[in-house]
Amino acid sequence: MNREFLLNQWVSILHCNICLVNRDYKIEKCFGDLVPESNPLYTDAPFLKYLASHESKEYPVIYCEFDSVVYAVMDMENLKLIIGPVSILKPARELDAFMVKAHSVSSKAGHQTAYCEIKVFSAGILAIYHYLTGRELSFDELWEKNNLHGPKIGEARESVQKVIFSHQEREMPHNPYDQEQRELDSIRRGDKEMLRRSLLETYRGEVGQLSLNEVRQAKNIAICVLTLASRAAIEGGMLPEEAFSMVDGFILKIEEMSNIAAIETVMRKAEYEFAEQVERVHTQKEKNPLIEKTKNYIFQNLHSDIRIGEIGHKAGVSPAYLSDLFRRVEGITIQQYIRREKVRLAENLLRYSEYEVKDIASYLSFCSQSHLGRVFKEETGMTPTKYRAKYGASKNS
Repeated sequence: MNREFLLNQWVSILHCNICLVNRDYKIEKCFGDLVPESNPLYTDAPFLKYLASHESKEYPVIYCEFDSVVYAVMDMENLKLIIGPVSILKPARELDAFMVKAHSVSSKAGHQTAYCEIKVFSAGILAIYHYLTGRELSFDELWEKNNLHGPKIGEARESVQKVIFSHQEREMPHNPYDQEQRELDSIRRGDKEMLRRSLLETYRGEVGQLSLNEVRQAKNIAICVLTLASRAAIEGGMLPEEAFSMVDGFILKIEEMSNIAAIETVMRKAEYEFAEQVERVHTQKEKNPLIEKTKNYIFQNLHSDIRIGEIGHKAGVSPAYLSDLFRRVEGITIQQYIRREKVRLAENLLRYSEYEVKDIASYLSFCSQSHLGRVFKEETGMTPTKYRAKYGASKNS
């Protein structure tokens, strides 16, 4: 097998450089396009020596820099294979759907490094290791052997016992479980009035202590509440991908906030929004599992040029059968539904983002801005420009 070809492919997957270092701690070959001036393995000779001098192990050695930038080191014949740098911490300002997922960010050391999800990075390391040695390791084994597995279970249990003891000493329990269930059940039913009553209930208890910092505490509570609310909404019939996207959006907004009262307000508004979405679903006809699967696929791929044949292939049925079933159940064709959902997403982008109409058209895979404008006007009665002028964020602030 061609090793150079293999390593070049892994560079594309992991979005980082892979360097071959000899016994004199010199880089013999480097795969990847990170320029030497931005690569600490080139600019910091002592650091390169430190990584390459790691004693050989029966597993890939992981080195963490600043808790977020990682390198992997393993043997390859008489050379050391150094993979990195890779950032496993997403940038503070996440790139949006118009941007690529892999991108360069600045590390604390001042160098440029690429972002890669920890699971992708680990899978790549384990695959290369298996290719070189024929040995198999699991994700957990990789991190445990590198002593990067977090606190031991005994330490976690000790923390749990401290929390229990504290509540017993103060004779103050957590919020009652049955109240939480009524709150979630109201979202599951899409019943906003029931949700309002559950939130007005009085009881003896308090929310859990999830942080010693008050603002972080409010954010953590909101994250827990919205995660549970999204799952209840899915159980109530909301499309999973839509619910996941909605909770992500609310949590990202909450993470930007610093006012505790405002955080709680957004949290409660989000709960009502989930209940409203479920209520909307309940007003529709009885759900068909195949149709719901089709809708979820469409929602996940609204940025693409969706073809019925691809949907049928994913669902395991013929396009003709799926088209006929969809029209009978929903009263509209799949193409009409796709068009409606793309316009609905365009409405949200026009309301809440500053993207230009041409960018929105490109994102939603319309062949041109004028094509989006024509379809949008047919669905809403106005052009995208007029819609934004009337309903844009500046009008709602």
